[in-house]
Amino acid sequence: MLIDYQNEYRNNLNSDMSAGMTSNRWINYQQFIQTLEKAITQHRQQLNQWTQKVDIALNSWREKKQRLQAWQTLQERQSTAALLAENRLDQKKMDEFAQRAP
Repeated sequence: MLIDYQNEYRNNLNSDMSAGMTSNRWINYQQFIQTLEKAITQHRQQLNQWTQKVDIALNSWREKKQRLQAWQTLQERQSTAALLAENRLDQKKMDEFAQRAP
């Protein structure tokens, strides 16, 4: 948006220069264009800082997600092992009961 405004202002400067302008007006144009350039540079720097912060946050989130998935996998394995042990115990009880039956 600022870049578009700066380009528009430069186009106006070129038009006014073709028609003729005072040196004071030309200086005002130049100062304003420089002010816009500084603002654009500051916005770009801020954008770069935010981009870096987003990248850091995404990397942190990915690491935490990977750790969560590892814990979930361990939990699933533990649940599966507990269910298997319970099934074996049930089967053992059934076998013992079947052996006692006449």
